[in-house]
Amino acid sequence: MMPNSEQIKSAIRWLIATFGAAVATYIATKIGARTGDVLTILNSDAIAQFLTFVVLSLLALVWGLISRSEKNVAAAASAMPNVAGVITKDTPQGAALAKAVPDPAVTQAGSAKAKAIAK
Repeated sequence: MMPNSEQIKSAIRWLIATFGAAVATYIATKIGARTGDVLTILNSDAIAQFLTFVVLSLLALVWGLISRSEKNVAAAASAMPNVAGVITKDTPQGAALAKAVPDPAVTQAGSAKAKAIAK
């Protein structure tokens, strides 16, 4: 389950409250500004919204990469009510995929289970 934007903003505000002074001091020394001015910018709503967008985008990217792996797609397809099972190719990669999915309805082509699913 993906967190909503308010949860992300809350986490960002916690991070800024916890580590903001150190980050502000570092940035201030690098750009020649006062620490208080940098901390004010870090605590602004604009920064919180921008960081929320970045975090949500990264979460969507990671979730997309995880959920669209062959293993997860095979498991999701097998779980569909109108799908009898998933038959992988009769290759070493197909066998590895069938073994990686704990669902017995996901099997390799040529197996007894595959013949039963195909009926």
